[in-house]
Amino acid sequence: MAAGSWIALAVAVCAVLVIVPATPYGLVPAAVVLGLCAWPLVRFRRIAPPASPTVSPASGSCGELMLAVRQVTAALGVSEPATIELSPDCDAWLEPRPNGPVLVIGAPFLWWLRVSELRGLLAPVLAGMDAAHDSLVARARRLIRRLDIAERRGCPPWPKTVVATVAAACRIRAEAMERAIGAAAAERARVVEPAGRVYAHEQAGLVAVGWDRLLTRLAMPAWKRGYAPETLNAALVAALTELGQRDRVGVGLADRLTERPACDLLDEPGEVDRAVSALAPEVYQGKTVEQVLPWSRYVKRVAEPALRAEAAQAPDHPLISKVRSLLEVPAQTHGSGELAAGLRAVVQCGLVDRGDAVWDVDWLDGVILRDRAGLVVPIDELVHGLLDNADFAAVRDWVGYATGLR
Repeated sequence: MAAGSWIALAVAVCAVLVIVPATPYGLVPAAVVLGLCAWPLVRFRRIAPPASPTVSPASGSCGELMLAVRQVTAALGVSEPATIELSPDCDAWLEPRPNGPVLVIGAPFLWWLRVSELRGLLAPVLAGMDAAHDSLVARARRLIRRLDIAERRGCPPWPKTVVATVAAACRIRAEAMERAIGAAAAERARVVEPAGRVYAHEQAGLVAVGWDRLLTRLAMPAWKRGYAPETLNAALVAALTELGQRDRVGVGLADRLTERPACDLLDEPGEVDRAVSALAPEVYQGKTVEQVLPWSRYVKRVAEPALRAEAAQAPDHPLISKVRSLLEVPAQTHGSGELAAGLRAVVQCGLVDRGDAVWDVDWLDGVILRDRAGLVVPIDELVHGLLDNADFAAVRDWVGYATGLR
């Protein structure tokens, strides 16, 4: 009997032990109860864990990327993956499919990592190909995924507590198995791109931080308004380049950026970026966003409408009233919004309406204002002064400075 069948039978037996004592008719044959409990086994075994949302590059459009993967698998002495797919996640993994394990690569890595770094990143993943082909390992992984789904959705008439207990016990064994597989894969991968693996480890963390910041400050506000920014990965490169120029991570950045980026291994990186960007809201928010938005229209379609709505909903508070008067903003119907967000929006909209500043997009900081000299308006400093000390001097001084630029 397969391992999955033994686990399923164990769930049924546990259910009998739980249900029979609680039955008001103690003479009900255990066989009848066992039959009722075993009925969901068929449904449990039919649970098909959904495939991860991914982008499949057009046939032949990632020949160089596949060649790089073949070089790694050849060095490792393992079989090649069935194909390559891309995900908006900052991760890389082997996913089981009917025609064999598929290598899924996080697109953000492709756009920032250099080719040698990508090979170093993929080496320990591809070193797990033998385990991915092992039938017992594949069954164990499939069982865990089925139990995860059964625990979330329920599997009546099995009590949820029984399913959860069995799932927790199986996860302990599965985690030990995965640790052993991971350790063996890491040891095997040591022969491939040793320097690249070190650099890849450093850069992968940077990519994850930059990606999260880009999604939180720019992508998610757009998704909420029904728009999907079209080239998130290109924006990530701009954000990380800017971060490198601002901070210490910029040491050696110029030399590193002269190396070939991994996205160059794709025939049409721009098309792939657009496809991955369209998939991102489904991965991170569980919904599809149909309306594609170029970054050039981001301010008009997303940022300005959101901030003007926030300003209109600013609460009736003396600080906000004084700011409106100082910036000569027409009085509006006061809402019940949050003070800090409403005050910030009133300041931003007021400075734009006076002609002292214009909207702009910063890949790291989100929506910002620039004055007539092209410098970033210190909105945080101005708003914090108002909130913390009711200090209007900084706002008056800045308005005076901006007036002098006209």
